[in-house]
Amino acid sequence: MRPACSAADGGGAGSAFSTNVDSAGATGDDMTMKLQLVLFSGLILLSGCMARYGESGPQDEDTDAGTSVAVWYATDRAREGDGGTNFGFDDGRDELRFGIADVSMPVGHVAGRLEAPPFKAPAALADPRWHVYLDSVRPVARDAFVAGLRDALGQARRNEILVFVHGYNTDFGLAMRRSAQLWVDLDFAGVVAAFSWPSAGRPTSYLRDQNNADWAAPDLAATLRLLVDESGADRIHLFVHSMGSRILFDALDELARDRVAGDPPPFAEVILAAPDVDADIFTASAPRLQPLAGRFTLYASDSDMAMIAARHRAGGHPRAGESGEAIVVVDGMDTVDASAVRDDLFGHEYFGESRPVLNDIGLLLRDGAAAADRPRMAPQFRPGRSYWRLLPPES
Repeated sequence: MRPACSAADGGGAGSAFSTNVDSAGATGDDMTMKLQLVLFSGLILLSGCMARYGESGPQDEDTDAGTSVAVWYATDRAREGDGGTNFGFDDGRDELRFGIADVSMPVGHVAGRLEAPPFKAPAALADPRWHVYLDSVRPVARDAFVAGLRDALGQARRNEILVFVHGYNTDFGLAMRRSAQLWVDLDFAGVVAAFSWPSAGRPTSYLRDQNNADWAAPDLAATLRLLVDESGADRIHLFVHSMGSRILFDALDELARDRVAGDPPPFAEVILAAPDVDADIFTASAPRLQPLAGRFTLYASDSDMAMIAARHRAGGHPRAGESGEAIVVVDGMDTVDASAVRDDLFGHEYFGESRPVLNDIGLLLRDGAAAADRPRMAPQFRPGRSYWRLLPPES
């Protein structure tokens, strides 16, 4: 199954990652660029039918059949009613609220797949026997959320939280289902949480998503502050995809202002998958945020079409999610080139669809294994830079 492909994240006013591109005086190269973007957008629109609701074909490997997953969510989406696959949560803005999303994994779930009805089928066709299924959403008050989360941590195999922050073109239902899939496929021993900002969940709403992402950063900061101060978790990990990276960096900037020199890092692992952030801005911002976590790991790819489109949108400036000649390497941060293990149509969803990537992240979270100690990692060297390349399994 291929879930919604995130198109490229660009820049927007009000963010640390804002990018302004002058469209005046278009040249032949500009027109070529525009034609490429039109083609890419058309493919994204087509994939909106295939990718978000990709076919649930024959199962070839069973994992945790029939698992029920509680996703502890925070969201600043508006809610109108409680119906549909998103239980009333849309792309409007509202105050921060909390709850639990109950997601069932199908019998015969295959790692790296987000099983769903074929194409953009009516929600009524979703079947928990075959699909990753959002069963229910239970909004709770803030204090009840904290109390329930602490109880859940007490019953988990590990007193740890994995917080997932989604990217562009992701509605509430998809964010909850993806969070549950990651929890299962990573074999995470703690509790899974998600921060869902008001993405429209439509490939045509990129600029709207971009603005809402910038607006949501203070609410993500408030959510992370709550988890650090009140959850009682021993370790909190952050897993962020695509446009979610710009939200996270702005949120971490806010948290950094509260810190006192010598404070221990509030987060353990921070995983940045395909971040659509200007590479130069990322390189300048990362060092001041590194004291907030035990380790940052960046996954990048040279076959990520979303990153290629983003670079064009940004006037040719490389993105942090790209590898190749422009690969981002920051002292104290692990950079992993995942180009060789992409397993989705546009090369942008490898964080949840590529089994080698899932296995690598699983080792990182479960064992805290350094890149040098994880299998299928090959050291790479460029002038003044060293990083890692994740190799595909031997056939």
